[in-house]
Formats: sequence, C-alpha cells, structure tokens
Amino acid sequence: MGVPMIDKCCYCATLHTGTLIIGYVYSVWALLELAIYCLLVTLAPLGKDGTVSVHKYVLYITAASVSGIHLICSVLLVVAAYKKLASLTLPWTIVTGIITAIYFLLSFTGISLVLQDEGEMLEVESIVICIHLARAFVSVYCIIVVHSRHKEIMHQDDELRFQHSGRIYHPVKIEDHVL
Repeated sequence: MGVPMIDKCCYCATLHTGTLIIGYVYSVWALLELAIYCLLVTLAPLGKDGTVSVHKYVLYITAASVSGIHLICSVLLVVAAYKKLASLTLPWTIVTGIITAIYFLLSFTGISLVLQDEGEMLEVESIVICIHLARAFVSVYCIIVVHSRHKEIMHQDDELRFQHSGRIYHPVKIEDHVL
C-alpha cells in the first residue's frame, strides 16, 4: 500500500505552492517550538527549592533536539521546493511521519487514559488530546501533499532525461555524398 497521490493542494493551489506553504509554516512552527523548549530547558527544570530536576531537563532537551531536527528538515523542504530537488523532500517526509505517528500514539493513549480516569481535569485533557489529534491529521495531509510533489518532480525529471534519449532520424542528402 502506498501513499495516495493528489493533483492540487487544498483543491485550489498547485503542489509546488502547497509545498512552499507547508515548508514555511512548519519552519516557523518548529522555530517557535525550539525557542519554547530552549526556554523550558533553562527555566523549568528548577524546582521550588532551587534544585534541578534531571527528568524534566532530559525531557526538554529531547524535545528541543526533535524541534531542531524538524526545523532543519523544514528549511530543506523550502529549498527543495525552490530548487525542484525531489531528494530534499524526503528528510521532511520521514521526520514528519515519525513525529505524526508519535502524536497519534500519544493521542490514542491519552484517550484511553481519559476514558479510564474520572478526574476533575477531563475537559482540559480532552482539549489537549483533540488538538494533538487534529495536528496529526493535518500532518498526514501535508505529508500526502509533499509526497505528491516529490513524485511530480521525479516525473518531470524523467521526462526531461528521456525526452532526448532516442536517436533522431536525419535523412542522408545525396549532394553531401558524391561518388
């Protein structure tokens, strides 16, 4: 089973435009996440008594690293869209696919935990789960758009490469070959 192919992004824009928009939005989003996690690394691990929580520190460092990798891949996606390089779309597709799978896993685990728990914070937890689930579905659509653009670039490259690969028949002129 493969990734579905589409011809347009959001039924109105070309795949090139959609890939550029996705690259820019994900770059800004990853940059904001990276900035927030960097702030959390420096401020949040401190406890009430001034000690550093190692668990929080490791969590925020890991989240900042993932955001940094996602930022690099998103910038590569923008470069790939401008330069029409299909190979540079793959890192973004792979990293976003992994992150999306994790969001789905966390959302479904959260739904399971909310259904089992009857705490007072069910509304807030349900909203957070719905936001993460919606983000995962949007990411799946973005992956489909970028993958379709990848295939479109590959098809264009193949057409250009094979367009002049055959031999062209040139008739022999008798005047050029006098006996």
